[in-house]
Amino acid sequence: MQIMRLFDLNDPSLKSLRPSQMERMLDVCTAHRQLTILIACIFCVVIGLLDIVLGNEFPVSSLCLPFVVAICWVASLQTAIVLSLLCAVAWIIDDAFYLNSSSPGVTMAELWHTGVHASFFLVVVSVVWRLRCAYERERMFARIDSLTGLLNITAFNDTAEREAARCRRSNSPLTVAFIDCDNFKAVNDTLGHRTGDRLLKAIAKTLCLSVREMDAVGRLGGDEFALLLPEASQEQAEVIISRVRERLNEAMEAEKWPVTFSIGVAVYHQPELDADALLHGADKLMYDVKRSAKDGVAFEVR
Repeated sequence: MQIMRLFDLNDPSLKSLRPSQMERMLDVCTAHRQLTILIACIFCVVIGLLDIVLGNEFPVSSLCLPFVVAICWVASLQTAIVLSLLCAVAWIIDDAFYLNSSSPGVTMAELWHTGVHASFFLVVVSVVWRLRCAYERERMFARIDSLTGLLNITAFNDTAEREAARCRRSNSPLTVAFIDCDNFKAVNDTLGHRTGDRLLKAIAKTLCLSVREMDAVGRLGGDEFALLLPEASQEQAEVIISRVRERLNEAMEAEKWPVTFSIGVAVYHQPELDADALLHGADKLMYDVKRSAKDGVAFEVR
């Protein structure tokens, strides 16, 4: 069975699911965090100097707001708050030291205005921070399997294609393993779906503890899991898969669950850039195991 993506985002009816231009811009800013902070701070300083030069007739300090928002999005909340307060202080410095001011020094009215400006900045920063948290939480949930906490099929496909491109550039192998639970339906039917969920969580935990830190573990749906082993040759993959099988069997025996595992492992020296093709190779090997005797591993170097 070939693994398909959940959605075809090229379908015009699913246009709303594609990343928007704003989302792509935010991702670029986040990817270049330090550069974004530096540019935002420079613009805030320039705007502050312009405000002093132009005087009270042309207040431009409010133009700092987009850059404060940018820092709030890519940096910590504390950093954005500090910059907001600095912008408000710059506002009062402009009022206190403006050369043509008829009342030199800081008046109560200026202090009030500064407080209002600071409150405005802080409210905006608070709202943006909450939006950022909600945005990141939704993006995370969209890529994580809700039951096991593993990568879902969409996130696993994205990771596989990214690692395939990297392995092709570095001329290093990429190993993909497809794992299917034998007799999982019997567990669900006889012991109940709650036990089935516990079993799937136990598998997910065992897989994560059995692979390397650089590897990726995903749940493709139902009782099907996949491993992505970057830079793993056949010999290295055999060691990892042997450890995975041993620990999975121990976990099943500890709970007396009558479950075994059929595993297909494809080692690519020139991996395809398409995740479906990568998974299909391992998927086919896994089904060869299931058709023969189950509870086994099939390796193939491609």
